[in-house]
Amino acid sequence: MNVGIWKQPQFITGLIILVSLLVASFVYPYFFELPKETKYLYENGNLVDVAPFPPSLVPPFGTDVFGRNLLALIINGAKYTLLIAFGIAMVRVMLGAVLAVIYHHYHDKLRPLFEDIIESTLFIPPAILGYVFLSPLAVKYSQENSGFAEMVATQSLVLILMGVPPLVSVFSKDMAKITDKEHIVSTLSLGAKNRYVYFKHVLPEMASRFWLVIAQQIIQVLILLSHLGVLYIFIGGAATIIDGDLLSAHEVYVSLTGEWAGLIGSNYEAIYHTPHIVLIPLGFFFLAIFSMNLVINGIQNNLKWSDRGRGW
Repeated sequence: MNVGIWKQPQFITGLIILVSLLVASFVYPYFFELPKETKYLYENGNLVDVAPFPPSLVPPFGTDVFGRNLLALIINGAKYTLLIAFGIAMVRVMLGAVLAVIYHHYHDKLRPLFEDIIESTLFIPPAILGYVFLSPLAVKYSQENSGFAEMVATQSLVLILMGVPPLVSVFSKDMAKITDKEHIVSTLSLGAKNRYVYFKHVLPEMASRFWLVIAQQIIQVLILLSHLGVLYIFIGGAATIIDGDLLSAHEVYVSLTGEWAGLIGSNYEAIYHTPHIVLIPLGFFFLAIFSMNLVINGIQNNLKWSDRGRGW
């Protein structure tokens, strides 16, 4: 991306929203305590309500089923949600770009097998595919009491590998278009090595394209995380808590990281009688995706202006 991107109001607006969420998430623990469970709400010594509390009693967003302030939970979980999505998207694109160079170089030999792999994954919903791979891992790590970092790394690796094959196909097609240009063909005909052409011409020309795809991948990962949360697959694992009284005790799965998908999944059954518990985290997912769409629009507008400046 060139400096012209900073003249795009959509890009700046989306970036400010995302950065504000991240800064608030990192700063919050230094000034406030993490939300504590408050199962009962009293006023003048009289019992007013039992958790979950609506926004009218605990503004601005109410509490979850354990009586924890939803606003505090969302702010604290923003860093895990956004950084995990950004990390997965970044590694997907980097790995996809490297494999695309190899695939494009050995296109004729790898094409039949690789295209079959890609086509087989396109018809499977990502949430179902993620659930198939991640649910056994969740059981394995819960039984072995494995470390938090190890579980996050393994889950992230699975989500990365799920998104790489389509990117390899897309990037290789873009590389084919670039290498078919006259100046690239002339460079190769004069004896330039493929490695030189890729690093000197192809990859620099695709640099802006990479940032656009990263932003698109972040949105895809956020949507996938929200779907997996409903299926009780939480990044970082979950703790099982027995909620209710002796006559109506039941298990509740709580995300260890507090990421937004975990808030949705652990409270999903409450949507019928206290919908705000699910709708508020969904609203912040919408805000993050909306902000990323603004960033994407800004990048696309900048690319259009850059192409016009080059006379393309």
